[in-house]
Amino acid sequence: MNGIPYRVHKRIATSPIGEPLRRLESILELVIVVADAMRAHTAILENCRILHRDISNNNIMFHRTESGMVKGLLIDFDHAIDHDQVSRNYHQQRSGTLPSMSVNNLENNERTALDDWESLIYLLCWIGTFGLRSDHAVNQETQDNLQVGRWTN
Repeated sequence: MNGIPYRVHKRIATSPIGEPLRRLESILELVIVVADAMRAHTAILENCRILHRDISNNNIMFHRTESGMVKGLLIDFDHAIDHDQVSRNYHQQRSGTLPSMSVNNLENNERTALDDWESLIYLLCWIGTFGLRSDHAVNQETQDNLQVGRWTN
């Protein structure tokens, strides 16, 4: 299996069920959800020594409590690796979601937790450019004329 990464597909059902970011109702809710997700990222890194490596729009979700407050969730650990074995498990491969990939990821360099934070910055720039919800999004013609808009077509 030289050169081919070993992957195992698993599904785990948890509660609460998360909703996608496009269902958030305000920028304040986005800030809360992203902060919660990245607090979870830091806690998982510090306590479990797991590096996520795919911070993107589809991997941060939220749950609305009965009181109406939002709580952020970090999901999809299929690209995650043991942080203590990064250099031993390092493969010359890109992983993640293209618009949110860090420079180290794009250049096939070894990645660290800072690359996940860099991905978060790109995610926020993406949301700022294209909008969070379809009723706030720029129109398709404008998206098509933007260079980065072609990444998802």
